[in-house]
Amino acid sequence: MTDKIRFGFFICLILTIGVLIAGCSSPAPPSSDVTPVVTTLPKAQFAAGDIIAKSASGGESQLYVITKYDSARDEYERAWIYRNTDGSWGHFISNKTDRSARTIVEKVYPVSVAHVTVSAIPLITPTAVTVAPTTYAGGAPSITKISPTSAATGSTVTLTITGTNFQTGAVPKLVMPGNAPIAGSAVSVAPTSITCTFVLTGLEKGSANIVVMNPDGQSDTLANAFVIGDAGPVVTGITPNSAEINATETTYTLYGSNFQSGVKISFVKGSTEIVCINPVYSDATKLTCGPVAFSSKNSGTFGLWDVKVVNIDGGMSGTLSQKFTIKNDSTIS
Repeated sequence: MTDKIRFGFFICLILTIGVLIAGCSSPAPPSSDVTPVVTTLPKAQFAAGDIIAKSASGGESQLYVITKYDSARDEYERAWIYRNTDGSWGHFISNKTDRSARTIVEKVYPVSVAHVTVSAIPLITPTAVTVAPTTYAGGAPSITKISPTSAATGSTVTLTITGTNFQTGAVPKLVMPGNAPIAGSAVSVAPTSITCTFVLTGLEKGSANIVVMNPDGQSDTLANAFVIGDAGPVVTGITPNSAEINATETTYTLYGSNFQSGVKISFVKGSTEIVCINPVYSDATKLTCGPVAFSSKNSGTFGLWDVKVVNIDGGMSGTLSQKFTIKNDSTIS
């Protein structure tokens, strides 16, 4: 092989190696595939037909059954389902359903204990059972009213039950469907009134019955008399905190916490209530209302008054006691 041929071969080899190196080190062209961001809706834990409970070992005679999941509102529709006589689930005793937020239902009732076909659940109206009459020595208890009528979930409330024929040893209970009855503690009984304390831990929002049972077995129930709901409003101040009789204040500003968008604001003294019109919700800590005129026409007498706020949705109320003053004026009209 001549020197020229060797030199040419050497040059070709160098060029070939250079091309190979350049090809291996060249960056890959940018990919046009971009992984899209996937937005997922909350996944419902339960489906229509799931019978839900607080624990898997519950022996309840009635539980909630999911009748539908509304993904747009992220809510479950549910109804009470009852055990059949053979212990199986189940049947309805009414067509009533209610709705509740998915997160709340799944927190309070985390377990599915059975599954049924909703469309196959029969409606069975309970029939009254005829029993032999029992003769009692005294009259049956009768509940006429309770106070207060509402409290916040998870709170402890002291309740006064007013009525007649309460016997020493009477047991007051708070009964909410789907939950074990709660017996009152620190019970004090008089013939026409009972005071007791209920601990509402573990109960969700809703209405509950108040039951009083005398030692002789006679009882009375005030149905849906007590409401368990969001924390009630707390009123800490009002500006201005006074008014002259016959003068009109255009706007009152209230401060506190747990206010809701639907409220009723009023000034209260004894049995007299003067409503502050045009309530406006600013946020959970501030409300305004007015105008209000105090005069003999609306019993706006001078002295100290309470300021009361009621969250209309749920009926929870809060009162600023004896902090608003109506000043006397000799020109009362």
